[in-house]
Amino acid sequence: MHRRQFLFVSGLVPAAFLACSRRMESKFEYGEPKQRYQMRGVVLRLKPADRVAVIQHQKIEGWMEAMTMEFPVPDAAEYAKLKEGVKIRSTVCVNDLYYWLTSISLD
Repeated sequence: MHRRQFLFVSGLVPAAFLACSRRMESKFEYGEPKQRYQMRGVVLRLKPADRVAVIQHQKIEGWMEAMTMEFPVPDAAEYAKLKEGVKIRSTVCVNDLYYWLTSISLD
């Protein structure tokens, strides 16, 4: 490979990585919440690739009855607190398009 081709190819790899990493982070941008609800539940499963927790939650006053559902957790540090089988308290943020968890604490 000629030096010029090598420089061109070696410049594409970081550019492609940067583009992919930006795209991955953007999937965790949900906008501003219009409502916030307090939630208590148990983590049943974790889906780390999508930063999603499957939670069996109690009734969320003003929003929904008790059930099991998937909740995105956009913040990596918040997601790191979660382990399967633990009881949690959290704030569910909701807007017109999305819902997600913040302020996670272990019960």
